[in-house]
Amino acid sequence: MADLHSTFIDFNDCIKQNSSKKKQLKTSRNSVRTDIRKYFNDNRDKHTVSFKGQGSYMMNTTIEPISKEFDIDDGVYIFGKEEDRPSVQTAHNWIYDAVKDRTSSEPLDKNTCVRVRYKNDYHVDLPIYYVFDRSENQYTFLDEPPLLAHKSKGWIESDPYKFKLWFDEQAKDKPQLKRIVRYLKAWSDKKQEDNNSLRFPSGIVFTILASENYHSDERDDVSLLETLKAIQNKIDDKKFFTSYSCYRPTTDTSENLLEKYSASTTKSNFLDALDNFIISGDQAIELESKKDACAKWQKHLGDRFPCSNVTDDESKSSAKKFSQVESILIDNRSA
Repeated sequence: MADLHSTFIDFNDCIKQNSSKKKQLKTSRNSVRTDIRKYFNDNRDKHTVSFKGQGSYMMNTTIEPISKEFDIDDGVYIFGKEEDRPSVQTAHNWIYDAVKDRTSSEPLDKNTCVRVRYKNDYHVDLPIYYVFDRSENQYTFLDEPPLLAHKSKGWIESDPYKFKLWFDEQAKDKPQLKRIVRYLKAWSDKKQEDNNSLRFPSGIVFTILASENYHSDERDDVSLLETLKAIQNKIDDKKFFTSYSCYRPTTDTSENLLEKYSASTTKSNFLDALDNFIISGDQAIELESKKDACAKWQKHLGDRFPCSNVTDDESKSSAKKFSQVESILIDNRSA
């Protein structure tokens, strides 16, 4: 069977965020933090501010997107008394005003964050949280859930830091799991690059599904395939009469994160793509030729999957040719 573990390792090195880009993003993030601190020091007497990184950058599962536009999520935590909590829009306005001159591009005020855009193909997203200032206790990001300023839903409980801690525990001593998450994100990136109108689940969904259905193996190709099968068994109600669902393991565990991808066409496209990915993976594992197997994986993971360096074992190829010749000779004798 074709063993492409080393090819997957090369692919991981290709798609994961490099150190220079990480450094650039961190520098920009810190500059944005400085702007926000200054704004609060100069303009807000009843509130203080703190920050906590979140998302794939903090979990080390970021990939280089095909579009080349990186992002980093940095939570802005506003501390104040319960009676001094502003409206959601006011909180957004504070952060917008704080960063509006950071770059030459105007910030975007989105539903769940304020986005600072940079010309070097990346942006900093700033989700905004409110934390009730308990003077008798120092908040440690492990107390009651902070409230996210969501422009359409109001102030809602959300705790991305607790999610990071959950994933850190899932991935403890399991570097392969982080690679599996990156492979799934790269697959999603490829599918959406092929069809801009296609909606695939978000990175957090793939992170949860991979963590809860992870199959360990000494080979990454086998691990990915078996993890995909376990995910399918969990969510593909067309085949297994299961629930098309993915729940956050920390705050708001009742929210089905796949709900927003449950429209008939969206759901069907995702489940069909998952099924096709598994079929190709099964075929790739069973093939003798590494080159042929690599083409099966590359179909779903894109041209960045490095097939150009894959070579077949000459002895196996020779044995296969000899077997074919021998079969022909036997057939001729029989005739």
